[in-house]
Amino acid sequence: MVGLGSLTNTFLNNALYYCDGNPILMPLFQVTAVSSEMTYSMLSKINIGSSPQSRFDKYVLDYKKAYSQISDSKKIAIVTGANSGIGTITTKALGLAGFHVIMACRSKEQTEDAISKLKLETDLDCFEFMELDLASFASINTFIKNFKKSYDKLHLLVNNAGVMMCPYAKTKDGLEMQFGTNHVGHFILTNGLVDTLKASAPARVVVLSSVAHYGGSYDKEIITDEKLYNKVKNYGTSKLANIMFANELSRRLSGTGVTVNSLHPGSINTNLSRHIDPSASSVFTPVFNVMKDTLLLSPLAGTLTSVMVALSPELEGVTGKYFAHEGEANVLSEALDEAKCKDLWNFTEELIKKHSTK
Repeated sequence: MVGLGSLTNTFLNNALYYCDGNPILMPLFQVTAVSSEMTYSMLSKINIGSSPQSRFDKYVLDYKKAYSQISDSKKIAIVTGANSGIGTITTKALGLAGFHVIMACRSKEQTEDAISKLKLETDLDCFEFMELDLASFASINTFIKNFKKSYDKLHLLVNNAGVMMCPYAKTKDGLEMQFGTNHVGHFILTNGLVDTLKASAPARVVVLSSVAHYGGSYDKEIITDEKLYNKVKNYGTSKLANIMFANELSRRLSGTGVTVNSLHPGSINTNLSRHIDPSASSVFTPVFNVMKDTLLLSPLAGTLTSVMVALSPELEGVTGKYFAHEGEANVLSEALDEAKCKDLWNFTEELIKKHSTK
């Protein structure tokens, strides 16, 4: 049973915020940085402006109008984690826009089921499964090799997959699961495909981060020390690393015709109760359920920023930016620190070298 005094003290010093569909007690000083998320979600709920479906359709149509006359050849896209949620809806948008989409996922069965549904919804045969486990260096390198055997072009890479706020676990190569999958896995994948992206320019890399990056910090001890593991803090750190990686990659690819941008997709309406401490469940669940229905986006609405950054002709040539709510947004200052971004890059290469020998 949770004491009233404890609850009161908790809420006096913190504020409840939904991060990617999960309730988090966030320190009050951080809330101002993310409060626009709630405002946007509520406006979307009461249909201020055009509907999510109409905006989805417009992004697809605008892309087709702008690029359909440029080349007769099929454009190639890769979407990681494409067999569920935001990944599947993003894949659908790309297919409708004229891409052949490689759905890079772990589960063949789940992905083939998603492909069947996409074919029924779109009447298109442009979706293809390729196995990829971002928690395995070997799997990532095999994916890169297999992709390059089949394709010599890549016009769009959407780094969508990730794990969130899981109990402590390690990747197959011994890295903390969230950092290893969300950042390191995509780091290896993207760098392994950079030459193909350059050869296909103009090309785009889209990196999904999260508003949760505000709760992270670039701290090597947090990343490497199991004793310091906190599933929320470490998740935020992995999402901060996504932005720092995107910003550094955009600088390294300057002038190549390959743009790199990161984004917060939107807090999606999911089953929240599994993340609530059982001892507090009876107290908080009714509140969570009310806030969930009011503040969280539908999967379609939550996908719009991903679709915009991937397809919008207005973003041609735009690079090194962070987007949220279908517009450019602010980030934690660490993500803009060029020295720290370079250090993260070097640190990531060191981790890969160290763990590749295990």
